Amino acid sequence: MNFTDYASLQSAIADELNRSDLTTAIPGFISLMESQTERQLRTREMLASVSFTIDAEFENLPAQFLEVRSFYLNTTPITPLLFRTIESMEQFKRANPGVGKPTDYTVLGNQFMFVKTPDSAYTATLVYYQNIPRLTNVNTTNWLLEKHPDIYFYGSLLNSAPYLKDDARIPVWIQLYQNAVEALKVADERAQTAANNLKSQARMF
Repeated sequence: MNFTDYASLQSAIADELNRSDLTTAIPGFISLMESQTERQLRTREMLASVSFTIDAEFENLPAQFLEVRSFYLNTTPITPLLFRTIESMEQFKRANPGVGKPTDYTVLGNQFMFVKTPDSAYTATLVYYQNIPRLTNVNTTNWLLEKHPDIYFYGSLLNSAPYLKDDARIPVWIQLYQNAVEALKVADERAQTAANNLKSQARMF
């Protein structure tokens, strides 16, 4: 697999499929693969951190938001924000009316909802997983393509099969794709474990 950017990835897919007439379809295979993959992965490369002000019951989610890793108010001491389901949040809000320091949150559509409703402006830190940056003719590479091109390659081929009605290749491509995804998960877990061990050792001295 000799590809390092969006254009060469498309060429490699066309070569593997032995088709030169899929120039408009291949970007769709790649896009489907990106959506499929980010539903499975939660790796260090997908983490982002942002500080923002909470001064209302509802605040917009950050761009490219997927999932919260940690969320807390920058008070002294810090105040971790507890996630609740929508149903639990409705009950909690009824039991805790009025304004005050937020302690709990949920996600409603494209917004965070907080209880209590803030009685003043609070600065919060959110660490969250974000979308895999989409490949385009302008954004020609990203961390996933650079570090794990096999995920892009086999995932795109897998998503070509329904379009081409080539069901016979699905078992091969899905196995290669899942092997690549699982290898990334294992590598990420190993790296995080190593980092945690180093932190533990540092505390001993």
